[in-house]
Parts: sequence; structure tokens; C-alpha cells
Amino acid sequence: MTRHHVFSLARTAGHAAWWVFIVATLFAGGITWTGIDRRFFDTEFCARSGPTNTGDLTLSSAYSDEDVFSDYYGDLASTSFDRWTELELWSLVAFVVVLVAAVVEAIAARQMLPGVVTVAAPCVAFGLLLLATPGVLDTVEFDTTLTMSVVLIAVAAREVWARRFAPKL
Repeated sequence: MTRHHVFSLARTAGHAAWWVFIVATLFAGGITWTGIDRRFFDTEFCARSGPTNTGDLTLSSAYSDEDVFSDYYGDLASTSFDRWTELELWSLVAFVVVLVAAVVEAIAARQMLPGVVTVAAPCVAFGLLLLATPGVLDTVEFDTTLTMSVVLIAVAAREVWARRFAPKL
């Protein structure tokens, strides 16, 4: 595979993964995977985490905790918990693909400064999207208009660089 093919493939993969990242992040409510609890990836925990506090409810011996779990969560414990349906995971994987594609594109272009900016542009956009995600940073809370503006600036920062100023072969 020639350098031109590698460059073209990396650029195309980067553009596609960027939009998967943006859409998955928006549908997930922002970049929520940075502070996610490690138990999120533990399928055993998800299957076991049923209601444990029954409050004032007195259960007869014929109605066990498993029945409460089954009534509350349905048949979740017997099915496999598919992490690929989680939008946070799609966002994370797509962003990793964006970064890998940017690095490959920068190496294939063989231009130092534009290559560094090609990798930095999605990172800057990530920082802005992180800033706009409600609840991620305790001290920052934007109103709707400002949040939309920050998201648009983040998308524009990466897109303008990638489509207009990024190195070409």
C-alpha cells in the first residue's frame, strides 16, 4: 500500500469516525465516559445490581429477592448484557479511531507542524465538548445557548482544520 493510499484511507476513516463520535456523544448527553464508574464495564455487577433495599415491604418466604429482581428488571439476569448498545462506548471507540487516523494521516503526510495540529485539532474539540457536557466539570455550567455555541465551535475547530488547512499529498 502506498503512502497516498494510507493517507487517503486515514483521512476517510477520520472523517467518518469523527461524525460517529459527534452523533454518539450528543445522543449520550455529552462526553460522559471520562468519569464513568469502573463497574460500568462489569457485566456481573449489572446482572446482580437489583433492588436490595425493600424498605418497609415485608416479603414472605415464598417471594424471594430473586423474584423481586425478576419482577423489577425482567429477564435481564439471564440475558447477556451487550455493551455495544451503550452510546458512551460508541463515543469512546469513535474518538480513539479519530485519534489513530489523525496520527496515521500526520505520519503519512510527513509534515511536522501540520501533522501535530492534525492530531491536536480533535483534542481541542474534545476539550470543548468536555467543557460543554453538563455535570462533568463541577465548576462549569452553561446555559443552552452557550452550550450549543461551544459544541458548534468544537465541531468547527476540527472540521475547518481537517477540510481546509490539513496537509495534502
